[in-house]
Amino acid sequence: MADYNIKSIRQDFKEKGIFYTTKDLAKYLKSFLPDDVHEIYDPTCGNGGLLSVFADDVQKYGQDINAEQVKDAEERLKNFHGVVGDTLKEPAFRGKKFKYIIANPPFSIKWEQKTDEQFDGFPCLPPPSKADYAFLAHILHYLSDDGTAVVLNFPGVLYRGNTEGKIRRWMVERNYIDTVIAVDGGHFVDTKIATAVLILRKNKTTTDVKFIHNDLERIVPISEIADNDYNLSVSSYIVEVVEREEIDPIALELHARRQFLSRLEKELAFEKTVCEFEGMDIRPFIRAIQAIVKKYDEPRKRMVFDESQISMFSA
Repeated sequence: MADYNIKSIRQDFKEKGIFYTTKDLAKYLKSFLPDDVHEIYDPTCGNGGLLSVFADDVQKYGQDINAEQVKDAEERLKNFHGVVGDTLKEPAFRGKKFKYIIANPPFSIKWEQKTDEQFDGFPCLPPPSKADYAFLAHILHYLSDDGTAVVLNFPGVLYRGNTEGKIRRWMVERNYIDTVIAVDGGHFVDTKIATAVLILRKNKTTTDVKFIHNDLERIVPISEIADNDYNLSVSSYIVEVVEREEIDPIALELHARRQFLSRLEKELAFEKTVCEFEGMDIRPFIRAIQAIVKKYDEPRKRMVFDESQISMFSA
């Protein structure tokens, strides 16, 4: 019954765009923050999975709409300050700023639009059908001027248009986006979905954006991003070259011949067995094969042989 309940909860979360990150992915997100973090905030903390990779002496702040998840986080985390509530409707820790924020908000869930201080300066509100940029607005609002936020997102935030495109352009022009990372699928317990990491800063000293995929990196000036209509898809800026293996045609041909001879031997062994079982004579079939071989064994000499011997076995 417990297993059934866990599966039901996970299915419910999946339908709401909520996925469990693996420990390795949580550590990967943490790697973009300095080692001397003393205080960390997760606005959609769930059961504290992302916060759990920080040391016990780190002060951990989190909010989540699910009371059971917050209770679980309180039981398993040291120095955890958790609040139950809708982060977008009733944000906790008002008036407080965090130097470091880590988050994996629900992917592209619906939300009830509202205008408040979290959206001060934004060119428009995120669409009601997708709350991704609403969570990013909340994170920017709670981020201190010298802070860093590492946020895992659905890749659509990098390229979707309309109001989200306007917000993305605004964030690029305000120089809040430091790094964009493409993360291949397979890092969640419940889905193979690919994701994107946005690293946000308010105190950047350059106007470039770093793009990363696997071992490839590229620094891209904002002017190039503007020319690309403020699309932030990593594949638009990093072109991966697939190395082609050098093929030795002679080795390939020799391998093909060995394969052919192996198949021929197996076919002849099978044919022999069938002939013995059915009381047939295999010798006409062998002579037909020999006639074909002889034709190619002496290519310069015109060979004459009975085509009927071959055709009767070619079906």
